[in-house]
Amino acid sequence: MSASFSRGALLVAGLVWVAAAGCSPSPDELYSRGMAAFKAGKTDSGTSDLEKFAAQKCAGGGDQPRCRHAQITLGHTYEKRGQLARAWAAYDQALMFPPHKTDAAVAGDRDRVRDGLTAKQGQEAGRTPIIIRYRDEVTEGFTPRSVAITLDFTPVLTRDKDVGEFRSPDFHKVYSGSVAAGDHVLVVDVAHGCAPSAGPKCARSNLHRAWPFTSQARTPTTLELRAYTEPEDGDTPARPALELLSR
Repeated sequence: MSASFSRGALLVAGLVWVAAAGCSPSPDELYSRGMAAFKAGKTDSGTSDLEKFAAQKCAGGGDQPRCRHAQITLGHTYEKRGQLARAWAAYDQALMFPPHKTDAAVAGDRDRVRDGLTAKQGQEAGRTPIIIRYRDEVTEGFTPRSVAITLDFTPVLTRDKDVGEFRSPDFHKVYSGSVAAGDHVLVVDVAHGCAPSAGPKCARSNLHRAWPFTSQARTPTTLELRAYTEPEDGDTPARPALELLSR
């Protein structure tokens, strides 16, 4: 998963990691090192390692309990720092992973942070223009079923019919407006089915992603959401994925 940034316009939290080839610690090492750092009170280095772990292993959901633990740990840390958009996204992503016996508590954390973020946005001075665009580049083995996009917990696109019109080489503008300067959350849900020719490895895909970002007053921001196919990798079949870019 990748993101590109216009200078001063957008900060997408914890999603991009560039490391020198051959020198990169494995996800297991990042998780273990990050958790050890937190236990030792070294939250800065622990946060960095857990963000890298989450970027590599936790973008698409699945059966990965360590992702839940990492995201909850990050959520608590962001919340203590006052980074409420990041905290909300971390709690939201944690709910995608097992074990689910503490979902009510995590959802409560998420709701508390949402209320704080909404109140903070109401106090911000200045507005910033924002455009959201979407396109579907998922390969022909998958069939678009639905897409829903929310900005700061308000729906800006809900479509479960004629979703195939977003499958094109061009982005489609789905929102144009303005928001208060400061921190925000973008949430995307995309569903794909399998085309008849897809073969037995194909499975219906339901993607849920939450991205925090920061906008500056009077600085236009364009967010571009792209659904694409991650290629087959060993025993892992090809599957849809989501990417956020900005300019």
